[in-house]
Amino acid sequence: MKLYLNEVSNAPLRVRLALALKGIAVEEIRVDLERGGGEQHSSAFGAINPQHMLPVLVDGEHVVRQSLAIIEYLEELKPRPALLPPDRAGRTRVRSLALMIACDGQPLLNLRVRRYLADGLGLPAAQADRWFRHWMGQSLAEYEAVLARDGMSGRFSHGDAPTLADVCLVPQVLMAERFGVPTSGYAQVMRAFEACMALPEIRSVVDRARALDCAPEALR
Repeated sequence: MKLYLNEVSNAPLRVRLALALKGIAVEEIRVDLERGGGEQHSSAFGAINPQHMLPVLVDGEHVVRQSLAIIEYLEELKPRPALLPPDRAGRTRVRSLALMIACDGQPLLNLRVRRYLADGLGLPAAQADRWFRHWMGQSLAEYEAVLARDGMSGRFSHGDAPTLADVCLVPQVLMAERFGVPTSGYAQVMRAFEACMALPEIRSVVDRARALDCAPEALR
């Protein structure tokens, strides 16, 4: 299997965390988001993903796009350790938490949105920063509210083992930290995040991303 990614980019990080937790090895193909306006916009990459976005998993003849679809593909490929609970209600809750980030929170903050704010709309840097901080804070606050209210969290976002929700949460918190958005006010979020960081599989992926010390614009 081949995974097209950028190591510090938000959505590919979700997949890399899932791979690490499941112990699945893939060939990683790095896509530079900055060089030449971004290799993701090349015709060669467009032939793999017409969206020109990361990540993309290629497994033989199968091409899987979108991080959550890739993780569900991996879940079926190697069910243990499971990233989805065994019960229907649990699976639904975990998917809803993951979607809060992957569909509502993170897309407002990704690279192409930030570039359009700056280059397409000519938004001054200070106003673009306000946009980012507002929507990142909103994303974390909403996640925090769910964890605090329904009583179904344990050490992690759902119970006492990492799930699909956590592999979405960790990159979101890392993105907030990289851009200087305070996270101390989100006690439930940070409890789940720290539980994830205590796992060596997750820590190794996060340490690698942090060691690259890329510019914030490399994050999606």
